[in-house]
Amino acid sequence: MIISRDMTRFSDEHQQQLQRQLADKITNYASTEEIRNLLIRGATSVLFQPDGEVIHGLTPLHYACFINNVSAAKLLLTRGAKVDTVDEVGCSALHLCAEHGYYRMIKLLLLYETPVMEENGKYPSRKNIDEPLRLAIKNGHFECARLLLENGANPNAIYFDGPEITHVSPLDTNFIALLLEHGADPNVFDRKGLTPIMKACRVKENGIEAIRILHKYGGDINAQADLRQDKRTPLHYALLSGSAELVKFLIGLGANVNMPKGYDKPSIVDIAVLKDDPELLKIIIDAGADVNAIHTYIGSALHLAACSVLAHQYEILRLLLEAGADPNIQHRFDDGSQLKSPFVEYFRSRDVVDPRVVHLLLAYGARVVMRSPVSNTRGQLRNVLRLAATRDQPQVLNSMLELGEDFDVGAIVRLPLPLALKGDILERAKNPATLQQICRLSLRSMVAPFRPDVVSTLPIPTHMKDYVLGRSH
Repeated sequence: MIISRDMTRFSDEHQQQLQRQLADKITNYASTEEIRNLLIRGATSVLFQPDGEVIHGLTPLHYACFINNVSAAKLLLTRGAKVDTVDEVGCSALHLCAEHGYYRMIKLLLLYETPVMEENGKYPSRKNIDEPLRLAIKNGHFECARLLLENGANPNAIYFDGPEITHVSPLDTNFIALLLEHGADPNVFDRKGLTPIMKACRVKENGIEAIRILHKYGGDINAQADLRQDKRTPLHYALLSGSAELVKFLIGLGANVNMPKGYDKPSIVDIAVLKDDPELLKIIIDAGADVNAIHTYIGSALHLAACSVLAHQYEILRLLLEAGADPNIQHRFDDGSQLKSPFVEYFRSRDVVDPRVVHLLLAYGARVVMRSPVSNTRGQLRNVLRLAATRDQPQVLNSMLELGEDFDVGAIVRLPLPLALKGDILERAKNPATLQQICRLSLRSMVAPFRPDVVSTLPIPTHMKDYVLGRSH
């Protein structure tokens, strides 16, 4: 029994010595003849194998491939070395060659073995290392990647962070095209919920070529990301990137500027407003965006522009109003709640208003309903109270009072307004309006659309046109 154990230990040590010698010969670029002689000498031992372990699961073939010793690898393969033998971390000889871009070596290995793939398109349980195709692409070895794909590597292989193509940078258009040519799905999502086209949009105009290629192979230009990404489309990401060139390119490919009914996240035009870039907003509007669409509880794009702190607020509001945005829009949600009009919300969103913005909204038909916003979503009484309390913007207050309509006398009486102002408002409310005022309010309600360019065509004196628009007393 003791002799048997000693013999086994001796045999194991002898095998390890032979395997180590073989590995050393290979890494020192010994001649093929020397390696062959060692293999012949080792063949007398039943324990010696040309693909036996040297250390940590590494075989002589691993060593040959690591240093790109083609002649040694060929000799080992002819002696029975197995291509798919892996070390302790799951790395095969093919992995090493793909990582380092050894094209000739990969071609040799593929003569003896093809990449192992399960039926569901996933690689077997190698959790600690990327597969050969991934390694070739990641390290920029284009011809090696092509060779692997031509010999059965799966272009739709699934990894933890997503399918193969989602790992490729949008700037690596050659690899994207290569994968698509071999059947990669251009509409897959990565672990973050993004398609390759969406990822390309994140690199601004630098992603245009990748998008062009993906679209050519069936990439969906209107795909929606998952809920974690607010169900955004590629056009959302293009707008967020700030690239006007990219936005125009996507629209040219057929990107929708309007979201479907039932969409409950910020729309394309909403993002354009929040981006605070008039050029981007104009592109979206010119492409046919519905500026009165309501998808969220914030309201329409005009609500968003009126309530946000924007460096280009006036210009953005002007673009929306010119495109037909309604400053008096009303909307009731499924839960029964109602939106206040954009004109009301503008005052509520800030302590100090911009007179230019107020007069812009008035010039596009904003109504000054002298009621509480609780009873009427267009009611401006509380905003009038705030203007009166601050006493800092008398011109704005006067413009509001001049265009006041539909007075709620009871609510006015209850408001804690300065006596002089309350008396002025009550006098307007209780006494019949002048014929001129009646005509002005009638024109503002009857002319559609009510906007400066339309009013300018009315057959009335120029100073009366300004009066109708609310620009003068």
